Amino acid sequence: MSIECLNKALKIQFKNQTPTKRLILILLANYCDDKNSCYPSYAHIAKLAGLKDTKHIAGIVKEFEDLGLLNIEKRYKEDGGNTSNRYHLTLWVEDNPPDGVETTTPLATTPPNTKEETKDDTKEYMYDFKKFWSIYPRKEKKALAETRYKLVIKKYDQDKLVEMLNRFLNEIQVKQMDKKYIPHCSTWLSQKRYLDFEEYEMQEVAPVPSVSEDSSNWYDDLKLG
Repeated sequence: MSIECLNKALKIQFKNQTPTKRLILILLANYCDDKNSCYPSYAHIAKLAGLKDTKHIAGIVKEFEDLGLLNIEKRYKEDGGNTSNRYHLTLWVEDNPPDGVETTTPLATTPPNTKEETKDDTKEYMYDFKKFWSIYPRKEKKALAETRYKLVIKKYDQDKLVEMLNRFLNEIQVKQMDKKYIPHCSTWLSQKRYLDFEEYEMQEVAPVPSVSEDSSNWYDDLKLG
């Protein structure tokens, strides 16, 4: 059990929160290991929460993912059958809470010095996010990604962030990663996965033959900024 993860779950308030949803988040946090991940089944969660409908549990967990509270990793048995998902909780939101999430401690904000500065900063930010979004390989939840991006670049150089993204794209191509395993842009930013590529060296991508003349691998179309 991760005491730190459990404490975070107890402090968080989120959009459309209900006692049942809050209980399920706390249950997941209670099962987390020292890497803030756990894999209880829907049936087990339902039993602990006093519910019978596992589909209801699945819907709540998916809502947590949409809010940026956790990341769902699909798991499979050796024979290819499904087993319980692994959940990576991302509750570290004091500095960059996603939309619809807040902690019990109010977040302080620093207003810009002038109206002119606000206008210029917004223009520069919007241009850079547009460029960043155009090359990110999984285009889902754009609004949330935009919020996360704006928070990241307050502390991390924008050009360097794009460079880390290009290295990530290179890894995707080298590993021929299935698109469904690519994290959402908002998740990649909020979990600071760009830091994983600061020591990454670009590798040569071997050509992969298409299944047919009319088909191609989706990662062949990835753009490097």
